[in-house]
Amino acid sequence: MDWSKAKNIIIAALLIANLMIGGNLLAQRNAQQARLRQSPEDSCAFLEQAGMQIDVPLPKQAEKLPVVFLRLHKSGEGLQEAEYKDYPIVVQGSGIGYEIAGTGQQAAQTISAAEALLKLYAQLSAEGSVAGTHVESVDLVYLLVPDDASYAAQDTATPAWRIVVDGRTYYVDAYEE
Repeated sequence: MDWSKAKNIIIAALLIANLMIGGNLLAQRNAQQARLRQSPEDSCAFLEQAGMQIDVPLPKQAEKLPVVFLRLHKSGEGLQEAEYKDYPIVVQGSGIGYEIAGTGQQAAQTISAAEALLKLYAQLSAEGSVAGTHVESVDLVYLLVPDDASYAAQDTATPAWRIVVDGRTYYVDAYEE
């Protein structure tokens, strides 16, 4: 057997297999990106058909964001209006001041605004209050809901979508599950 010929045939076969695998991966990636681009329009069309009016532009891009560590001050001292990377920090509760103590090491992927609206739709439809609702605003914030019973000196704010519907504010966890 001519090993030189056999070696060349094996190399050619492996090269063809790699090209086929690479082409398949590229096609899957392009299909996924097309689905992601179409998803917000499909979601909005579904929600509007279900009776929810969306007159505000939705942010198109999901982002990778870390958690933000906050140092809390129960006396209300400290910074009340803060932002991290142009995203407002919302601390629910009265008389709680805070300051940014740092961020997490890993950034996690957030869901899109359209996905957040679908999650809110599921919640509102379970309550039976979807038809005729009007979405007034959709924006990404960092949310912290401290537990009054077990006050901590430091806590973690996570990304959340703040959605205002008919004057009521809802928060939807922005991290992918």
